[in-house]
Amino acid sequence: MAGVAETCTHIGALLFKVEATVRIRGTKTVTDEPAYWILPGNLKKIHAEVGHKIGYSTSASQKKILDQNILAEVSTPARRSRPQKRKIPPANLEDLGPLLDTLLEHAKAVGLSGMEKYYTLFTHTEEQSVKLPLSLASLYHKNIHSHDLSTLLLCCEKYKNAAIVTDEQAEAIEKHTRLQHKCSAWYECRAGRITASSMHAVFATSLESPALTVVKQVCNPGNTMSTVQTKWGVNHEVDAQRAYIKLRCGFIINTDFPELGGSPDGLTTCDCCVDANDKNFCLQLSGSELHLKKHHPYYTRVQTEIFVTKSNHCDLVVWTQKDMAVVRVFPDQEFWEPRLQKAQSFFKNICLPELVGRYFSEHTCTPASRET
Repeated sequence: MAGVAETCTHIGALLFKVEATVRIRGTKTVTDEPAYWILPGNLKKIHAEVGHKIGYSTSASQKKILDQNILAEVSTPARRSRPQKRKIPPANLEDLGPLLDTLLEHAKAVGLSGMEKYYTLFTHTEEQSVKLPLSLASLYHKNIHSHDLSTLLLCCEKYKNAAIVTDEQAEAIEKHTRLQHKCSAWYECRAGRITASSMHAVFATSLESPALTVVKQVCNPGNTMSTVQTKWGVNHEVDAQRAYIKLRCGFIINTDFPELGGSPDGLTTCDCCVDANDKNFCLQLSGSELHLKKHHPYYTRVQTEIFVTKSNHCDLVVWTQKDMAVVRVFPDQEFWEPRLQKAQSFFKNICLPELVGRYFSEHTCTPASRET
């Protein structure tokens, strides 16, 4: 009977056997080879076997091989052999140079710390005998708390020269902080100093009632890169640097006015500063030339970095994924002088009370209201 499926597996198997026997008649007997015409059935128990002896062919592939064997087209396939390994010549550091330079831009490229070309960026050099100055954040004394700003300012008189560094110390700080925002020492050296990025806000705020955000930005610098625009600039900073910059640099302190500091994105071979930034509202077209707007915070930042690094000019690099523009800015002494004086007063009257006693961050009301 065919049954419900209207087929009989017994008859189908018998016909398959007869058809295969007729085709191989006269070529091989059943004892010449193993029963190669029998396709393996479903396995009920799997035994361990060496990998190269296991067949991974599909049922369709096995049927094709069976037909070829019956027609004597090919012989039974032999055991698999392991392919010979390709001999790949070892790479040298010159070949890996572009890859290693790319990895260096990532904060966790710890593997480069063991290479002669890069290890100085990760470790303190033993030959360096200059001791780095303590961070200005170490001026804090938890026992010095005063509700009277004038009293606290008297206590700060002995720290008025705390920001002073020697030429050797300034050079050591610059070399030690070349990874900039990827380096913890960069934040430590910036604490308490008016940096180029905060100079515009410092000049705009009041010395009698300073904005708390400005005080915290100067005295407690942290990773404040939270805006979409700033993150985009950080992510693409390397692209702009590759398009222009020749030398990396760290946090630079001018020994003539050590209360200030700057971190240019790099120095060119002519010793001028380079600062790669986003171009929203910072440039204006005068005739056929682009100029940096004087009232824009970038202008204050660029002028600060020019005078801090004692450079002849600064090239503001405005980079996008489609194009790049370079605007050269020269020192503006008339613009710089009042901002330098305001920054030095801000350090003495605002930064020191905050660094020593955290006067502004721990009191909610303004100094003017407190002394009335």
